[in-house]
Amino acid sequence: MMMRCVPVEGDGDEACANCGKLGSDAVKLKNCTACRLVKYCGVDCQRAHRKLHKKVCKQRVAELRDEQLYSQGLKRPEGDFCPICNLPIPLPTDSHSCFMSCCMKQICLGCDYAAQKKGMSDCLFCRTPIADNVADALARIQARVLKKDPEAISFLGRKYYHGKFGL
Repeated sequence: MMMRCVPVEGDGDEACANCGKLGSDAVKLKNCTACRLVKYCGVDCQRAHRKLHKKVCKQRVAELRDEQLYSQGLKRPEGDFCPICNLPIPLPTDSHSCFMSCCMKQICLGCDYAAQKKGMSDCLFCRTPIADNVADALARIQARVLKKDPEAISFLGRKYYHGKFGL
């Protein structure tokens, strides 16, 4: 009796991984439900082959899980998108966007330019008047920190770390 743990390749014929029985109208082969690499003619063959197949099966299941996880989701963080136009802010984002201290939003320079061209001088996102000086901006940020805004806490921490805003 030949025991193998790899998919059978050939003329399109499928065989049981344990006993080697070919699939036909009379013998219906079923895939291993976890890895789908091998087929079995019955539960008895699957149980008999389990010890040999277990290691390969777990490895294939991990590969399938990784493929599924890495093939979905955003390629860039959500913060890299302008909240006004919903387009990605070009990299490096610091030099292609402006930060609004009133609402803690990063706006792309394209939206900022369009607003200036229309004569808008307030915040593009929340319509709050722009702070005239650093002290007013710092007061707004600290007010948002007191309200436990995570963006404001992170922003203020970076300003302390780099010694900006007179901190």
